[in-house]
Amino acid sequence: MNRWRGRLAIAAVLLLPQSPGAADWPGYEKLTREQVVAALAEASASAPADFYSKNLSGLDLSGIDFKGANLTAAVLNRSNLTGANLSRCNLTVSFAEGTNLAEANLQGAMMFSMQLQGANLKGANLSGARLIGDLRKANLEGAVLTKMDGAADMKNQSMGLMRANIVSANLRGADLSGSDFSRADFSFSDLSGAHLVGTRLSGAEFSGTDLRGANLARADLSGSTFIDTDFTGADVADANFTAATFRGVRGLAVQTAQQSQPAGDERVLRVCQDPNNLPFSNRAGEGFENKIAELLARELGWTLEYTWFPQRMGFIRNTLRGRDPESNRFKCDLVVGLPVGFELASTTRPYYRSTYALVYVKGKGLDSVTAPEGLLDLEPAKLKSLKLGVVGQTPPADWLLTHHLFDQVVPYQTQSGDPERYPGEMVEKDLVAGKIDVAFVWGPIAGYFAENATSAKLAVVPFEPTPGIQFDFRIAMGVRFGEREWKDRIERLLEANRGRIQAILAAYGVPLLDDEGRIIKAQ
Repeated sequence: MNRWRGRLAIAAVLLLPQSPGAADWPGYEKLTREQVVAALAEASASAPADFYSKNLSGLDLSGIDFKGANLTAAVLNRSNLTGANLSRCNLTVSFAEGTNLAEANLQGAMMFSMQLQGANLKGANLSGARLIGDLRKANLEGAVLTKMDGAADMKNQSMGLMRANIVSANLRGADLSGSDFSRADFSFSDLSGAHLVGTRLSGAEFSGTDLRGANLARADLSGSTFIDTDFTGADVADANFTAATFRGVRGLAVQTAQQSQPAGDERVLRVCQDPNNLPFSNRAGEGFENKIAELLARELGWTLEYTWFPQRMGFIRNTLRGRDPESNRFKCDLVVGLPVGFELASTTRPYYRSTYALVYVKGKGLDSVTAPEGLLDLEPAKLKSLKLGVVGQTPPADWLLTHHLFDQVVPYQTQSGDPERYPGEMVEKDLVAGKIDVAFVWGPIAGYFAENATSAKLAVVPFEPTPGIQFDFRIAMGVRFGEREWKDRIERLLEANRGRIQAILAAYGVPLLDDEGRIIKAQ
């Protein structure tokens, strides 16, 4: 049973199943209130209490000062933390579903990938916190969320996007001034009377959102989506709505439509692409997404052009939604690889389905591992000696945490700030050089770099669909919202060329799954 969702992993929006009860967390030591209080009594600023992976669910912890404790991966579901001091605490990948955090102090807390569905944060102070998590149906009425970093954590967009999911939440009268909630999802939430002065909300989603009487003065709403949004009585003085999408909006006197030529009007297939992201794409056209784009252009009888931008923060805003300043047309019209349901684009039906995999060098004592579970069957000393390379917040990271192997992890970022770096370096460089013993990566990366390694023979072991952790994801193409005819045309092309596309993927070693989730054996 693993509750981490690996949502940056290819998934656009994954629904979390019902949270388990206190007795359903094997491997998580269950603590009593007395044990928590005793541990905190011995803690200090230089030696904070460590509640890593502890089960504190259902406890009355109201008013307690946690003194900057480590609560990473802790379970706090349905606990009473009213008025508790959690400032500067590390709550990364922790669980607080249905938890009462009313009037709690969370200033400066690290709340990365935190699960807060249905939590009560009424009047809580989260100023200065780092927040990416699931706050669906949370109560944040009157909460202080000023100067927060709630911006999406952009990884390789072929591998998804983590962002603050604040859907169907109550933020009436909350103060978000001066914070960064770029690409956050506020769909169907109540932000009436909220303060968002100077807040960065670029690329955010406001479908069905109530913004009546909200103060949005000087807010950055560029590239955001407003569908059936109510702005009645809102203050939008000097707000930036550049390239925003509007449909069925009420109470907003802003020019909402920028007209441009429809996609393909000049018989040019303009593709949004990363210039250095093999096996997907590069400027030399060597990636499989390049080859698929070339195939589509030939089938259309059109010229192929690229708009290049690294697939990280700002990719969609600077490509699919960006406009050429001279012609005012969109810079490009098609993203070749996005997870189905990706939030910032309208995705086609999927054209392939792949999964995460582990990769190791053959002949170094791991050849018996022909399924991921085989790693667990190794001799304890051998297993304990392994250095395990994994990108944080991905499904394999959840799997390693479940099997108590996280202490052996060598952490990687899917994308750094350096455009010359690429995700495959973990396999191509570090695994081959022996800096790590096993690499856990998205399947297309695993397959391509294993097949192209020259100084070592590598084995690729895909993860099959597993209850509790989603390893496999369906990949589609992306167009702008509202371009139904263009999307239909792309879907017809994909269907007509399915066999040729599958051949391209197979040539690049991409692990593929059929519609039933079975791994397709290479021919």
